[in-house]
Amino acid sequence: MTVVVTGGAGFIGSHLVDLLRDRGADVEVIDRATGSDIEHAEFPAADVVYHLAGPVGPVGVLSQAGRIVTDIIRDAAIVRDVALRDGARLVYVSTSEVYGPQPAGRTDEHAPRVIAAGHSARQEYAIAKLAAETMLLNTPDLDVVIIRPFNVAGPRQRTEGGFVLPRFIEQALAGKPLTVYQPGTQRRAFTHVLDIVEGIALAASKGRRGQVYNLGNPANECDILTLAAEVIEATGSTSAIEVVDPVTLHGPAFAEAPDKVPDPTRAIEELGWRPKRDRLTVIRDALA
Repeated sequence: MTVVVTGGAGFIGSHLVDLLRDRGADVEVIDRATGSDIEHAEFPAADVVYHLAGPVGPVGVLSQAGRIVTDIIRDAAIVRDVALRDGARLVYVSTSEVYGPQPAGRTDEHAPRVIAAGHSARQEYAIAKLAAETMLLNTPDLDVVIIRPFNVAGPRQRTEGGFVLPRFIEQALAGKPLTVYQPGTQRRAFTHVLDIVEGIALAASKGRRGQVYNLGNPANECDILTLAAEVIEATGSTSAIEVVDPVTLHGPAFAEAPDKVPDPTRAIEELGWRPKRDRLTVIRDALA
């Protein structure tokens, strides 16, 4: 089987490439980090196209504000046309950000997508991803499956994008205060990247055409203050925890995410997917 992975040099993408190659696939990686930009790449004929490339991270998207919609829609249209050309399945990795603020509890795929007030870079990213999803699902003859991952973490995740776990680990190992974005009670369900890429691969082989799947581990739910305390314990650090205003740190285009806890029932029932790794394993593996 020949597959293309855009963003295959990135955090999630590199783990997906490893998994697919271990299973015998012929994998072509398209990634700016390896000198192959989506807009100008020559896509080989493929059986499956996994599209993961794009801006990432609550801080990583800030420098691209004002261009996020253009870039995301353009790249989604390019991979759509490649999939149509080859009669390939397109696995589009979207984001849980499309849900916006939700009531307390777990969010399933039937939840309304809520657009909060404001115009942060995070909101631009969420709107762009939702627009790209809608465009792909409305394209006749396109064999597409949508993935919405929740709070992915683990080895190879870098601090530059502003992701909370590697930032906490870096601060703890340096003996610096762990900076928790206020109020600190916001809830997340951290999901190991190896569980996520297993779900992405299953979506390619078992996902229903035109279906959307949440991937996330609700058993790993915690608030950010709890995560900070667990990182301090796992690292043996003497760091303190400091609650800070992220807008003061990053500027007015920054917005902290609301609670994000998935209901992955559809993926469990239709794909046979089950997340296996608990939150402490996520932390320990991120330390490796």
